[in-house]
Amino acid sequence: MNVKTLICALLTVCLSQMVFADDHISDSTSAEPFSIQVNVCSLKAGKSMKNYEKVFNAYLDWAKENDVDAFTVRQEPLFSHANSANPQGYDFLDMFVSPFSRWGKSWDLWLSTSEGQKLSAKWRETADCDVKLATGVALFLTPELNSDDNRFVSWNWCSLNDGVEVEELMAAHASIAASITDEAPFIGWATLVPTVGGANAPGDFAHLAVYPDMESYMKMREFNAKGGWKNMRDYYALATCSGEAVNVETVLHKP
Repeated sequence: MNVKTLICALLTVCLSQMVFADDHISDSTSAEPFSIQVNVCSLKAGKSMKNYEKVFNAYLDWAKENDVDAFTVRQEPLFSHANSANPQGYDFLDMFVSPFSRWGKSWDLWLSTSEGQKLSAKWRETADCDVKLATGVALFLTPELNSDDNRFVSWNWCSLNDGVEVEELMAAHASIAASITDEAPFIGWATLVPTVGGANAPGDFAHLAVYPDMESYMKMREFNAKGGWKNMRDYYALATCSGEAVNVETVLHKP
């Protein structure tokens, strides 16, 4: 492994809508961008996850009935950047991955139908959620990503360095993706760019990497500790990153 290993990346993607070559995507130019909605949620006082899940499952049923369901996951912090002086600020993230047009139709139905508005009211009674929209691009996916419903996702927020063009960064990502081999411990890598409601995002974009288990994640940590960190120098000439945080991810629905 080489520079590819520096970038920790996630994403939970609708694999049925992606094109695979040699069992994985390894060229960013072959992947189409998709919509990601991230709900940053905290339970209301007196409410439990059981209360929330009852409403959320009703939403999933409604979305399936209306043919606007998305690939849906929930993430909870495991290793975060929070501390006593910098609290986490949320309990969990609900994430929805979908083609743009399908997600637009979903929102129209949610806002304009009586059933959608009833569900919205019940949802707001159980949790306070800040809703964000982002654009994602899958750079590396394996079939295992579609079969593993419980995994770990690392987030690494980055910003372009002065004088660096977006096209340079995209070319670097494509080169890294092309170098990934089957020995890589992660099963998915994507980039996420906040687009709507993201003025206070921690960076210009985030790398999301999916690991099937903590043992796989620690293999990456060991590789970096034994010299893999040197490969980060080239990338840090293009972008400055805040460092990894890791969430536990559960797949809730696959269209």
